[in-house]
Amino acid sequence: MSNSSPLRQMARRFLNDAQRERISYCIRPVERPMLRLRTRLVADLDSLARLHGTDKSSSTNGYTRLYETHFASRRPSVRRLLEIGVGGINPGRGYETTEGGQSLRMWRDYFPNAEIVGIDIHAKAVSGPRLRFEQGDQSDPVFLRTLIENYRPFDILIDDGSHIGSDITASFVTLWSAVKPGGMYVIEDLSLAYDAGFEGGPPGTPGTAAALIKAAVDDTLLRSNDPFRPSIAAMHIYGGIAFFEKAK
Repeated sequence: MSNSSPLRQMARRFLNDAQRERISYCIRPVERPMLRLRTRLVADLDSLARLHGTDKSSSTNGYTRLYETHFASRRPSVRRLLEIGVGGINPGRGYETTEGGQSLRMWRDYFPNAEIVGIDIHAKAVSGPRLRFEQGDQSDPVFLRTLIENYRPFDILIDDGSHIGSDITASFVTLWSAVKPGGMYVIEDLSLAYDAGFEGGPPGTPGTAAALIKAAVDDTLLRSNDPFRPSIAAMHIYGGIAFFEKAK
């Protein structure tokens, strides 16, 4: 069922988050065997997202369709992916617990040759084949530089962390250099760039994640005759999510 289906739209309109979570919890045991079978037969990212319970799926944020558009052709060649933000008990709660890793496991199953690295400010009990976890603050340049020294380069880097403007900017400024030429840097949940609770504000507010993207547009347009500008080959902006492709 797509994220825009009439039934899902009705659920969003008439049910609160807790009620939708209970329904999802009841459906999951029935849905899981079918999802396991489907993911064995085809490399379907949305099915993997629903199987592992990440909010990137069509059941919630609907990012998997966009990820598949940009990542499907890269599946065999990706060797290392870093995701900022490991999650909690489920997409809505428990971020401070040791639970999490839903999207990390999704990426591991989608990219058959990749090591998946997750970072979070909270300690997480994440382990398994081709999974790595490092605890640290995404705004701490010392931690980020250590991360680069230990794991670079990254084919793909995804920021699904605090969603706070200064944290997003700090991560991008430090980690962009660790993305491979031709690699991708993704920032999720950008609607929060307009929310004061996440250092956001109306269009034009300085220091927001939206301001970072607008500055990157200027830098990219000016880069044609200036090799010292950030090497962004292309940007793809959608509702709530942005993809930066690094120049080769």
